[in-house]
Amino acid sequence: MYSFKIILTLSAIFLLNGCASSNGKTLQADNHPTVDYEFIGVPVLFFGNGTSVPLSKDLSITAAHVAKLGYDKVVAYHPACDIAIITTDNTPLEIPFAGEVFSGEKVTTFGMDIFGDVLTSQGIYHRDLNFINDRDYTSCPASIMDAPIQAGMSGGGVYNTKNQLVGIITAIASKKDTHLLNGEPLNIERLSIFVSMLYLKPWIDTTIQSYYK
Repeated sequence: MYSFKIILTLSAIFLLNGCASSNGKTLQADNHPTVDYEFIGVPVLFFGNGTSVPLSKDLSITAAHVAKLGYDKVVAYHPACDIAIITTDNTPLEIPFAGEVFSGEKVTTFGMDIFGDVLTSQGIYHRDLNFINDRDYTSCPASIMDAPIQAGMSGGGVYNTKNQLVGIITAIASKKDTHLLNGEPLNIERLSIFVSMLYLKPWIDTTIQSYYK
C-alpha cells in the first residue's frame, strides 16, 4: 500500500470544516457502520460538525481539525497527521474492525451532515502521496480516493469491500492546483484524502494502551 508514494506540490488544500466544502454528490445512507456526530464551533456565533469513529468503549478517532474545535476531551494528537483520539461514550456502539485496501480497489465513505444524517459515497482508492507544502501531509501519507466527500464528513470512516475500516477522512485537495514535481497533472477525477488505519495503527495501539494503563 505504501509503495506508491510520490511527492506532489500543492498550492491549496481545503479542510472539511466549512459548510461549502464539497467535491461531488453524496447520498444519505440507509445502512451504515457506526459513526458519531461531533459538534464543533461556538453556538449562535459559529457552528458546524464533524464525524468520529469508535475505537473502544471510551475512545474514538477523528480528524485533528475537528477535535480542536469540538467539545470532547482530546487524548492525543498524531505527531504528523491531521488525526486525533478523543474520549466518548461508545458503550452501546459497534467497534469496527480495521482492514486494508490496495490501489484500484473500491472504497465506501461514511460521515455525518450538519443535521445528523449519515452520508455515504463510493469511489476507488488510488495511491498514497506526500504534499510537500502542507504540514499535515509532508510527513503523513495522504491516501487518495475519488469518492466524493463534503463538510461534516471529516473524521468519518473509509471502508473496503469487506466493510472493514481502512482510513479516516481528513480533507479535499484542489485538483487544479495539484501536480507532480515535474509539472504533470494528477489524472484522478477528484482528490479526496484519508489517512490509512495501517499507517496509524502503531500510534493508535500505543495511545490506547497508555489510556487504559
